[in-house]
Parts: sequence; structure tokens; C-alpha cells
Amino acid sequence: MNGEGTQRRLVFHGAIILLVGGLCGFPERRAVSGGAPESVVHAWRVAHDALVAGGIMLIAIAAALSHVRLGARGRAWLEWSLVAVAYGAVVGLGLPPFTGQRGLEPTGPPINFVAFIGNAAVGAGTLVALSVLIWGARPGRR
Repeated sequence: MNGEGTQRRLVFHGAIILLVGGLCGFPERRAVSGGAPESVVHAWRVAHDALVAGGIMLIAIAAALSHVRLGARGRAWLEWSLVAVAYGAVVGLGLPPFTGQRGLEPTGPPINFVAFIGNAAVGAGTLVALSVLIWGARPGRR
């Protein structure tokens, strides 16, 4: 995969998501030490852990791109689906600790629907990104 620009953008967005995930550790610590209800502690823990992992994933995929063979269209699909996953996770996992809305169904108050859209972006983007990544990385591909 020729795409130094793609690599740079994935590292850039991965670093932003990693920073946001790291920052979620502060309210997680406050929730744990302050005796917040377990549901709040859990929501912060999920946001912190998943966003840190997501940022690392983007950076790791960027580092592995030299082993992936895709055309310009495939590269664009891979890049932007990964970015959708990352920022969808910020919305879908970042809102629940603040609002108590989990966004698992497109119902309820508008903020729940926003969280649902974020979670849907994570699901759809993951399917697209990993399918394209597997296609471009399959053995024997030149």
C-alpha cells in the first residue's frame, strides 16, 4: 500500500483518540475514589480502556500499512472507516458516563440517539475496515 499520507493521518487520528482515552482516566479515577455507583465507574472504565485501545489500533495499523496492498479507493475506504470507528467510539462511549444514556438502541432522548449513531459508526466502520484490511493483507497478494 503506497500511502505515506494515509499512514500519517492514521497516526495523527490515533494519537488524538489515545489522548482522549487517556484523559478519560481522570474522571474514571475520580469515580472510583469518590465512591460513584458501579454503573458510572464501569462507563468511565469502558471509555478509557476502549479509546486507548482504539488509538493504539490506528497507530498499529498505520505501522503495518507497508504490508498491505490496496489501490487508492481501498486505501480511502480503510482510512476513513477507521477514522469513523475512532470518533464514533468517542461519541458512543464518551457520552454514557456523562448522560447515563448508553446508545444501544435508537430510542429515548436525543442524546441517546447521538450515542447510538456513534456506536453504529463503530460497528459498521469496524466491519468495513477489517474486511478491507484483510483483503489487502492476504497472503500471495503483490
